[in-house]
Amino acid sequence: MITLFYAGALTFLGLVLASRVIQLRLSNGILQGTGDNSQLHQAARAQGNLVEYAPFFLILLGCMEMAGVSVLALYVFGDLFLLARISHAIGLSKGDGTSILRTIGAVSTLLIMIVQSIWAIYLGSAWMMANNWGL
Repeated sequence: MITLFYAGALTFLGLVLASRVIQLRLSNGILQGTGDNSQLHQAARAQGNLVEYAPFFLILLGCMEMAGVSVLALYVFGDLFLLARISHAIGLSKGDGTSILRTIGAVSTLLIMIVQSIWAIYLGSAWMMANNWGL
């Protein structure tokens, strides 16, 4: 159920970011692509970047939850990832996109997913070794 919560929260964030893209498209009359509008480009990248990373995060989180990883670790991963994505979206939406919030969000996202993936590889390989590689 922890993964379900973060799936809902990240979906809601995605909808907020999508609504920003829609608003900018309608107000600027740009129905496809981003034209020469830097605000629309930044809003579309903020939404797209979330869509690029959230599925991998949620798959790993769900598998870790099923593998019995501690509830505290799952909440730490979830909270940090959600905050990182919010930080990235805010930072990307400000000015020319070189905001410190964007950097913090991007670096945090990558670090969280690196730790998640190493932990998942460890858990998966330990299970495979203990179970004759699943045979």
